[in-house]
Amino acid sequence: CVILLFLYIMVSNYEIFWYTHNLFIIFYIILMVHMVGGALKYQTNIEAHPPGCLRANQSSTEQQGEDLEQREDEEGRCREDAHFQPHYPQTWLWVSGPLCLYCVERFYRYIRSSDPVTIVTVVRHPCDVIELRMLKKNFKARPGQYIVLNCPGVSSFENHPFTLTTCPTENKETFGIHLRVVGDWTERFTQLLLPPPKIDLEVLPMFQQRIYPKLYVDGPFGSPSEEVFNYDVSLCVAGGIGVTPFACVLHALLDGWTGFRLQRLYFVWLWQENRPDYFNLKLYISQTDGLQSMSEEKYRPLSSRLLVGRPKWKLLLDEIGKSNKHKRVGVFCCGPKGISRTLHRLCNSARSSGTTFEFNKESFC
Repeated sequence: CVILLFLYIMVSNYEIFWYTHNLFIIFYIILMVHMVGGALKYQTNIEAHPPGCLRANQSSTEQQGEDLEQREDEEGRCREDAHFQPHYPQTWLWVSGPLCLYCVERFYRYIRSSDPVTIVTVVRHPCDVIELRMLKKNFKARPGQYIVLNCPGVSSFENHPFTLTTCPTENKETFGIHLRVVGDWTERFTQLLLPPPKIDLEVLPMFQQRIYPKLYVDGPFGSPSEEVFNYDVSLCVAGGIGVTPFACVLHALLDGWTGFRLQRLYFVWLWQENRPDYFNLKLYISQTDGLQSMSEEKYRPLSSRLLVGRPKWKLLLDEIGKSNKHKRVGVFCCGPKGISRTLHRLCNSARSSGTTFEFNKESFC
């Protein structure tokens, strides 16, 4: 119950999670005070004052007469009072190493994230989704990685992870993310990116340059989605905004499959409702030389098929297993917990085709 409550607070109240998470600083301070304060002590004169000995003016109520005279001999008497000395502090041996590594890592991240970030474009999509394109000098990333975004205009101490949907390439240095407006931080951040228009009735400028808030980007950081290209066959399952980790993967494959181990990709995307006019795909060919000689199979018309309802996961995995016998298939999921649990359970089930399904759960969407 405690773990479920912790996960609920982390997802629904990220600010509470973040600020309470930083209470570890107070914990380390109290630990140091406890270490140097000498709260734990040990006895230094056990031979002169063994545990359970009787003082010269102390009598035992449990034994009388001869029994008392036998116990109050030289060995049973306390020759002096007990002396105690604090333990030599050894906590620093176990704390200093991880603490130094943490400080070095935080300093490195501070230097790396201090470079200026230029916001190129901001686009508002349906369903409260904001697309943000940015530019940063010497920024390099791979598909599947994520960044940590900080906006001092919203909060100087909050850092939020977002998966990259576009990575820098040789021809285009910009990178982008898609974020869903859920919670206080994203709402305030969206208001800074897309403020309501202010119309002056007296002066209407022909062109008004939009002023974006200052941003700091730390990263990129690795995630399970990077392993998509390390399999011969991969299955990517996304639910709603969980498509963001795989959007960058699809962008990378548009440039060509060469250089990747991946030979086949299965992609499943689930959402609650569909807009027929939202996804419009158009293909153009600029050169027609040699088109007639090309095989019809290679250039047959592209058809878009929309299946209504939820996927039959077992049938889907069985179909993939029959098509890829005795192979390792990477399964990557970013979406609701129900889908993740079902896929995880099915991936661990044995199959007669000999296909091994390796499940990978994406945490940040």
